[in-house]
Amino acid sequence: MRMRLDRRARTGLLVGALAMFFALDLAFLVSLRGFAFAPDALGQAVIEIMPGFIVVPLIGLLQFWAKRLLVAGVLLGFGACGALAGALAVDPRRRDRTVLAVGALPWVGSVVLGQLFAPGVVDLSSVLLTSAVGAVTYFVALQLLAGVATYQPDGPTGERSPSRRRVLYGAAAVSALVAVASLGAGAAVRGLAKRAEGIPQVARRLRSTVSPPPALETFEALPALTPRITSNADHYTVDTTLIKPSVELGKWTLDVGGAVASPFSLTYDELLDLEAVEQLKTLECISNEVGGDLISTALWTGVPLRDLLARAQPKPETYDGKLTSVDGYTDSIRIEKAMEADTIVAYLMNGVTIPQDHGYPARLLVPNIYGMKNVKWLKSIECVTFDFLGYWMERGWSDLAVVNTNTRIDTPSRAVKWDGTSKIAVAGIAFAGARGIARVELSTDGGGTFTPAELEPALGQLTWVRWKLDWTPPTAGKFTLVARSTDRTGAVETQIKREPFPNGATGWDSVDVIVTRG
Repeated sequence: MRMRLDRRARTGLLVGALAMFFALDLAFLVSLRGFAFAPDALGQAVIEIMPGFIVVPLIGLLQFWAKRLLVAGVLLGFGACGALAGALAVDPRRRDRTVLAVGALPWVGSVVLGQLFAPGVVDLSSVLLTSAVGAVTYFVALQLLAGVATYQPDGPTGERSPSRRRVLYGAAAVSALVAVASLGAGAAVRGLAKRAEGIPQVARRLRSTVSPPPALETFEALPALTPRITSNADHYTVDTTLIKPSVELGKWTLDVGGAVASPFSLTYDELLDLEAVEQLKTLECISNEVGGDLISTALWTGVPLRDLLARAQPKPETYDGKLTSVDGYTDSIRIEKAMEADTIVAYLMNGVTIPQDHGYPARLLVPNIYGMKNVKWLKSIECVTFDFLGYWMERGWSDLAVVNTNTRIDTPSRAVKWDGTSKIAVAGIAFAGARGIARVELSTDGGGTFTPAELEPALGQLTWVRWKLDWTPPTAGKFTLVARSTDRTGAVETQIKREPFPNGATGWDSVDVIVTRG
């Protein structure tokens, strides 16, 4: 009898897990139409609940893996609840209400916790829909699977019939197919629900345009070197939210207020009617490691923030500009930064309306500071008379967030074949915010001696520069390449290695290269 219960329990666990897999698949397909995926809502609530002394070390340790692991943990929690409810469902001693409570727990929790801790991000009607679809699918699938898969002796051997085994295998196969189909159909479904982001457009009233110098052919010939301008699809993204805000333009306004004489609001169409400027700008995440890839460059079009503030007339005692996103994210910049000519409210990115992942319909761009203060999905700009601490500042990250000078080696890779006479191209990028790059130097002996590299003309005053040095190794072997930069103020990039928290990473990038004859 004990063996029978053990087998029944194992069958129930498998049935419950498969039923939850079905439910998550269908809920995810529904979410592709623009609704909040229930596990994302629950994960967002967890993000909001976690205190800064836990969040900061986790992000520092895991970097971009932090959110991925959070989502994986939430999905495992859904699966565990589904499996447990399945085990209870095949146990005749358990009441139906217990099965119902355990199976519904993650779906109900997504709605309740999402509204309690992340109401500005998780839309109630949206998460209710995907949670309801998921819960109904789960209980229907559990009822069907448990009805045919519950352990029953088939004759004296006590073995399940082949038909029942086929049901389990078939359910697993169909679940896998649905999962794969949901991933493959994602782009098509999103296309059906396409909103206005990513649409080619030109500014109605351009006050100024950019005319970058042409790329040098010697740089363009290096396939491993970073492109001068990053495509929208390849531009890095780092967000605090698992659910990207979906903005309905008919209801969106940009509000400018606070300690001002004349507060006002702009619709999207009114924003586009204002005089605009073009700007080539490099954005870098403050959590970017030395030699990391959380850095990109794009052509932006938007309205100078100081034009908006001039209309609002900030009071003399204004200290900060408080920035609030559609999803409730907050940050701030000093009023002096807000009044700089290169601080803009952008609505075009590389010639198209800003994609959703990058802040549609409008975002802020501020020179010389890290990306976290370049607020996406901008909703309001409020002048305040105190030092406002936003989301990341409350968690210990830098308030000023000035970009550190940094250099990256893109090529060569860690192993190079060499004919013994030709030169090996060593190349990469360097960035120092608005300070610009005056010189890049490369060492091939681990930092003992340095040689100046060739610089390609920068796209603009706020962008990275690409650099290159043609190097002839003295012999085959292992070499440590080290790169450093000097900004236009004459300050040399510091050699001291520091982690990104709290002021951004510092230190020279280095690569160990093995040169072999061939």
